[in-house]
Amino acid sequence: MVNPKVTMLCSSISHMPLHFVWRDSGITQKHGFEMTVHVTNHSLNGEPRVPMSDRAERLLDGTYDFLSGLHHETYIYRARGDKRFVYLAQTQNDWDDRVVVAPNITNAKDLEGKKFYVTSPAPCVFGNLQHSLRLAGVDVDRMEFMGLSGGSGRMPSRSMVEMVHRGEVAGASVDLPFDFVGQQLGLRILDIPSVPVIHNTTLCANREWVLRNEETTKALLRSLIETIHFFKTQKDKVCEILERTLAPIIDMRSAQEIEHLHRGWSDLLSPKPYPHPLAVWNVYNLDVAHDPNVNFIGPFEIWDTSYLREIDDSGFVESLYGDARGAANPAVNVAI
Repeated sequence: MVNPKVTMLCSSISHMPLHFVWRDSGITQKHGFEMTVHVTNHSLNGEPRVPMSDRAERLLDGTYDFLSGLHHETYIYRARGDKRFVYLAQTQNDWDDRVVVAPNITNAKDLEGKKFYVTSPAPCVFGNLQHSLRLAGVDVDRMEFMGLSGGSGRMPSRSMVEMVHRGEVAGASVDLPFDFVGQQLGLRILDIPSVPVIHNTTLCANREWVLRNEETTKALLRSLIETIHFFKTQKDKVCEILERTLAPIIDMRSAQEIEHLHRGWSDLLSPKPYPHPLAVWNVYNLDVAHDPNVNFIGPFEIWDTSYLREIDDSGFVESLYGDARGAANPAVNVAI
């Protein structure tokens, strides 16, 4: 039996292009449930704000059924002997941030000796940015990174773009669609190597809850797969949802900005939301591998894709896209 109500906590507003569409497209109702989504450090509809530091406990104590995100604490809990956390699916295996730079920055090494504003200090964001910059030949120790304090006071991406435009920083890493906003102001998008990483919607759950609610878990996964297909194929409907829900929160101001975000996310989302092994290794390397208190836990010990595999084997995904080739996931850069 599918539970009629499912609760989800998102780690960041940056996950919400997919989650607003998931919630509001009508797809969850087709699969037998209504989904409520809250976002850490936000109160979207007057609900109490959940600090990001409370994510793990709010999932384990049953406040939420599922959590979107949480890439490090899971390994820490398992290293302590608590094996309840499990990852069930991964919608994106590539980094979606873009690097916006002043017109005089012609290559990545030009950022050395200059100020740079970071979207988030999280390892899957800042750590991956540094990794990409190193692959581009940059000595990141010679850059002055700003915005690393974390917490709920993250500077909006539009404000970071405006700082670059005013010459206060040489560059910034921003969420989509604010690379487009920067280009409209005459800024450049810096081409740096794309490094696969577990990012944005990582579907995390309490394994004890999953075992008690397997039908709900599979219904949620089916609805996620169908939402990804909807996102990729129903542009007008998706953009209407994003304009109504997300645009006022992140300050998107035009149809062109919304369409740019839609196009970027459509390219990144995986029809079959499996984790890519290189993405798992990279986030593990950024978060866990160098911590002797945790790194005896292997990269894939947290993952269980058996429910996703059952749905995949049934032909559900191919039925949406026509065949297995049509349902292929986006390629990632093999150089990590």
